[in-house]
Amino acid sequence: MAEFSVFRGSATVEAARRRHEVGLAAERPRRTLESAWLKQVCLDAGAADVGLVELDRPALGDERARAERLFPRTQTLISIVTVSNAEAIRSESRAVANTAWHHNHEELDHTAQDIVRTLGTHGVGAVATSIGFPMRHEPGATPWEISHKIVAVEAGLGHMGVNRNVIHPRFGNFVLLDTVLIDADVTITDHPLDYNPCAGCNLCVVACPVGAVRTDDHFDFFACLNHNYREFSFGFEDWIGTIADGPDRAAYEAKFSGDETRSMWQSLGFGPNYKSAYCQAVCPAGDDVIGPYSADRARWRREIVTPLLRKAENVYVASGSRAEHVARRNRSKRIRYIDFDPSLSTPANFLLGLQHRFDPGRAADTSVVVVLRFPDATAATVAVHEGRLVVNPDQHEQPVATVTLLGADYIRLLHPAAPTISSAPTYEAHGERGAIGALLACLS
Repeated sequence: MAEFSVFRGSATVEAARRRHEVGLAAERPRRTLESAWLKQVCLDAGAADVGLVELDRPALGDERARAERLFPRTQTLISIVTVSNAEAIRSESRAVANTAWHHNHEELDHTAQDIVRTLGTHGVGAVATSIGFPMRHEPGATPWEISHKIVAVEAGLGHMGVNRNVIHPRFGNFVLLDTVLIDADVTITDHPLDYNPCAGCNLCVVACPVGAVRTDDHFDFFACLNHNYREFSFGFEDWIGTIADGPDRAAYEAKFSGDETRSMWQSLGFGPNYKSAYCQAVCPAGDDVIGPYSADRARWRREIVTPLLRKAENVYVASGSRAEHVARRNRSKRIRYIDFDPSLSTPANFLLGLQHRFDPGRAADTSVVVVLRFPDATAATVAVHEGRLVVNPDQHEQPVATVTLLGADYIRLLHPAAPTISSAPTYEAHGERGAIGALLACLS
């Protein structure tokens, strides 16, 4: 391998370079920018609105430290917004809605970078933070670099609505937020609005399929994370864990259908897709938005809210959660349990698997009650009637069969295509012939 020497030039040239660098070492003076000029730079770059917040503002809280970590010389935070296509986000099609979000994300990212580039030509140091992705995944760190919502509220670009989106006074919640950090002061900063544009209509409460949004101002973060963000980072961990831990394809297919697998591939290939975000879709707040709602509220509900409520789709919940209870109230939604493990043979997980794989469409004409006895001597009653599966129903129903599960791997009964570990049967059935077959036929 060839060796290369480090070229330094002559001693005279090297000394001249060092003297030149000493002259550049003077500390940059702290600058103050005209706020009107700075805002126009942002608008010319493509921002729909912009607000300015000084770094020392107490209401920023932890965001000051986050800003200084990203850019130690930060003096001012610029909050910018671009507007999404509201009509696309209201569409019953989540593919259409996600296309609009991805386009808006790219547009806002280009806007922020254009602002940084223009300010650089004027000698202003600037850093465009991460809109939402890429995110930070380090031990003990929050995944977001800075809270754009807090900065936007302080910049007078709106207030938090019931749906936990920032509601812009003109554009409503159909906005995407970003923050640009600069090493200069500004002549005039902005302050929070003295009113909240949120209309208080609670349509977001009605539309959320997992009840994450509530009228008591409590927000169920994990219900939203488990469903709406199913194909983001945490859902991906569950997906890859199922692949890694599962014994075979049949076990994998006991948890993920072909549509779910293709949807995950699509998110990996084209950007993460939201499963609902109906709280944003149905929101009528904002001067540019609220007119049609105020003119005919019934029509708004009929054309925007009802199609989302009646849409047949998977809804992802943790078993035993409030989100599961809310999702069960809507027969258009099919519950998928994120905590079902297709490789684990325990009574609780087996019953969870039955519920996870139950398909109301396959059970429309089935009526059967079966007692399941597990190897640990526990038992449970499973009833299928009128397209519903109920574990341990409250009312007394006469079972038509008793099924005793055998062995240590009886979970494979829920995915029988899996090759057997031994020739031993996985269950013994007593009572009406075909009852267990009728129950299993209700599974997807």
